[in-house]
Amino acid sequence: MKNYKFNLILGIASAAIFVLLIIFTHGWMDLIHQMKYLQVEWLIAAVFSMLLYWVFEAKILQSTVFLMKKDYKFKEAFKVTMIGQYFNSITPFASGGQPMQLYALTKQGLEAGKSGSALMIKFIIYQAILTIYSLILIFWKLDFFRRNTSNLFYLIAVGFAVHASVITCLIIFSKYRKLTHKFLIVLSKILAKLRLVKNISKLELSINNNLDQFHDNMQIAKHSKSLIVKAIIYTILQLTIYFIIPYFIYLSFGMRGANIGSMIAGTAFIMMITAVIPSPGAMGGAEGAFYMCFSLFFAANNIMAAILLWRLITFYSCIIFGFHALKKNKEKLVDTH
Repeated sequence: MKNYKFNLILGIASAAIFVLLIIFTHGWMDLIHQMKYLQVEWLIAAVFSMLLYWVFEAKILQSTVFLMKKDYKFKEAFKVTMIGQYFNSITPFASGGQPMQLYALTKQGLEAGKSGSALMIKFIIYQAILTIYSLILIFWKLDFFRRNTSNLFYLIAVGFAVHASVITCLIIFSKYRKLTHKFLIVLSKILAKLRLVKNISKLELSINNNLDQFHDNMQIAKHSKSLIVKAIIYTILQLTIYFIIPYFIYLSFGMRGANIGSMIAGTAFIMMITAVIPSPGAMGGAEGAFYMCFSLFFAANNIMAAILLWRLITFYSCIIFGFHALKKNKEKLVDTH
């Protein structure tokens, strides 16, 4: 947990540095002036969109857990979702969210194998939809962004390759039992040789038991197409509502005329780019990518304020409300470092 606390402090520090950057580049009074004349109704729409993003995330989790536990409640799914949002935000490559969600699900009474299966199904659906959705947007708005942000396309291509590789590995992992088993056994032996594992027999037994349960649960998912389709629909809605947040921020500044499709595509491009940025929450890279993509739409005197609002709504809100959810569940989520 010490690493998580360090990352949280790093996130707060980055926000402070970013605010100072705005002050020194555009002036404190300029920032206050821009915020003072924001059209609040559009800002509320942006905040409400982020809330809907969390709601859809929880509904997706509930749908996948339903495959293993038919009485799983939305309230419990929402708690696990916010814990995941918090740890995704403060760890590099959003790597901390799923392990903590797995732990939270086991504390809610779901077996580790079933919890892992539900999270794996959810992650496969999310990665697949994000990759396909972004690919469609890339081809749709290819000429526009290639003309205006040619340098970004190298990063977008790398990000897309990362997402495509992840989804390929996950499908192989979930489909081919023998191959996955051999890989994990080889990995356990490497860990034993590096003296990172003391009892290799116990580890291999645990791998066999959990892997069998995992693949059995994946077979259950294949025969529950209605729940999977529901999870896919929720994911499409979740991504769409997230992609549209910068457009609402744009409208809050009183600006009009930008193409909503181009702005949605811009957010998808940012997600592709930030996939290759190793800092917690893609700090630094996300702001830079937003600046390069959305300076095409925002005026020069409000792009920095727009970035601040976007990060407050989509990133720092996850830390604030996720930390609150974590504190409420601290009797279950003990130190697991």
